[in-house]
Amino acid sequence: MPSAPAPHEPAPVDYEVAEGLDQAPPVQIEITAAEFRHDRARREWLMIGLALSVLVTVMAIVVAVWAIVDDGEPAPTPATAPKALPAPTPGPAAPTLADAKGIAFEKFTKVDATLPAVPAGAVKKFKVDVFQHVTQVSKDLAPTEVWSFAVNGVYHRGTGVSPPMVVTEGDTVDFTLVNGSSKAMGVNVPHSMDFHAAEVNPGKRYADLAPGKSMHYRFVARHPGVFMYHCATQPVLMHTGAGMVGMLVVKPKHLAPVDKELWITQQEYYLGAPGKTADMAKMQAKKPDVIAFNGFANQYKDNPITVKRGERVRMYVLNAGPSIWSAFHVIGTVFDRTVIEGRPGADSQTMNLAPSQGGWAEFTLAEEGSYPFVTHSFADAGKGAVGVLQTTHAPKGAAGHDMGGGSAAPGSQPAGSPADVNVTFGDMWIKASAPTVKAGKVTFGVKNEGATMHGLAMVSAPAKVQAGVVDHTTFLAKGSDLAGGASETVTADLKPGSYELICHMPGHYAAGQTMPFEVTG
Repeated sequence: MPSAPAPHEPAPVDYEVAEGLDQAPPVQIEITAAEFRHDRARREWLMIGLALSVLVTVMAIVVAVWAIVDDGEPAPTPATAPKALPAPTPGPAAPTLADAKGIAFEKFTKVDATLPAVPAGAVKKFKVDVFQHVTQVSKDLAPTEVWSFAVNGVYHRGTGVSPPMVVTEGDTVDFTLVNGSSKAMGVNVPHSMDFHAAEVNPGKRYADLAPGKSMHYRFVARHPGVFMYHCATQPVLMHTGAGMVGMLVVKPKHLAPVDKELWITQQEYYLGAPGKTADMAKMQAKKPDVIAFNGFANQYKDNPITVKRGERVRMYVLNAGPSIWSAFHVIGTVFDRTVIEGRPGADSQTMNLAPSQGGWAEFTLAEEGSYPFVTHSFADAGKGAVGVLQTTHAPKGAAGHDMGGGSAAPGSQPAGSPADVNVTFGDMWIKASAPTVKAGKVTFGVKNEGATMHGLAMVSAPAKVQAGVVDHTTFLAKGSDLAGGASETVTADLKPGSYELICHMPGHYAAGQTMPFEVTG
């Protein structure tokens, strides 16, 4: 009779065979069931002991690290809220016109924004002269020394801009640079010129010229676009920040005609002492006092550019910098077509231009009205980068968003408000019927012709400003918050002196709503 089978035990696993790693015939090992159970128990207790050893080792390491970290020092206190950082210290304020008494400077002359024609002839000749001159770049600020270029006898004196040069793709440019053709040019340092549109050896062509010296060469304008030209003499920041920048337009071949072509150069100015050279420290800090279109703050806000409703306009725009970006925008329209740094676009709200970049935009103005153009970085627009395109039949007295396109006639006054001086507000502008008044009790007739809220305040000049806001404790007189179309009278007892009429709404002073005002004895 067969014996009963022994209880079933799992056979040991040969992992090398299971994984196909062992090619030799397996070695037959015979063990009894009791031996197998004994061996398994021994291995299980070995694993338990190993796990306990690892646990003990880890705990010992933790204790050691804690001892090192603690090292007898008191336990750290709970974290507390960080202290508020101090407010940034504003840079030196721009000197005002009142600070420039006795300093002679050029009288402002509005710059014609119509793009010049391409010169006649097979070769396009440009004679460029350097001149250093003292001029204002903002009507309320002190004059500064600007370094400029004149092109083919065109000098934009009374501003800080240099004229554009215009050619067609493929033209040969015959260029002569004179670093001050006479003593009247006032040049006393070396200068040069770098053409971003040229393909030449810069080590030779962009060399420095001593005062009175000149150079001549030719290049072919092979690439269409709006290119920068500038002085490349070291330090370049100083020369470009002092005004030595301009626009070279290379029109594409077969460019479709439009009704009106305009040019706009956005440029920064860093005012030093009145009548002296620009402030290099402000340049290095990228803190311009003025950012202007075509060399003078707000010139096209105060004197809008006339266009016709429905005509096709092409604006060539250069951000000459030297350091601040531009987001060029015309309020009230959309750019049908843009070409920025060689890349065509359409249906655009802004032209985004880094320093030295340029392009053009095409659009029409669908309705009669006033259409501001700005850099949409509004803190920079508040430094003077604002202009207005005004159609020939734009409504008057309903300026709205036009930044000054419509205004009250001098001498007008709010209905039922007898006044010594009439003050009119628009959106980011202020005008008065008279710049002076005799000391004593003075009544101001105030009217808001803008679409946003404004209000009159009067302070001694210069206004005390922190972070763009006038200290309200310095107000000598303050009116109400006037909605668009509202009016009132404000009375003040004034002594002889220099004052400013301002809008007291937050941020409006920094955006340009201020004007000088004198009280005589």
